[in-house]
Amino acid sequence: MAKITRFVVMVGEGPYASLKPYSALRYAWSARRRGLETTLIFYGDGLFCAKRGVGRESRTVGDFEAKVRELIENGIRVQVCQAPMRLYALAPEDLIEGVEVAEDVIGHCLDEETCVIWL
Repeated sequence: MAKITRFVVMVGEGPYASLKPYSALRYAWSARRRGLETTLIFYGDGLFCAKRGVGRESRTVGDFEAKVRELIENGIRVQVCQAPMRLYALAPEDLIEGVEVAEDVIGHCLDEETCVIWL
């Protein structure tokens, strides 16, 4: 069995549909602290977790955008799936600074050195 070197968290829910997006931030941070190459990918409605201005008024999770920026500043890749970007007519400029648009999000699942969790 290969050693796990990469950790990917896939999030498909919007920022306030449940606590899953917030939990994903915590999981990503924990994996990074353990030395794993870490990527957080928002797909489907999860795309709105990476949109500029998200979460500034939230009483439950605080400033979600600031939390995403903190992950990026600490070496965690944050990406959104390209398909919902087209569906919702969003441009890269609509995303939090540092968030990347990914064309191939499934490719992460095909590597035995990568642990992928779906929320």
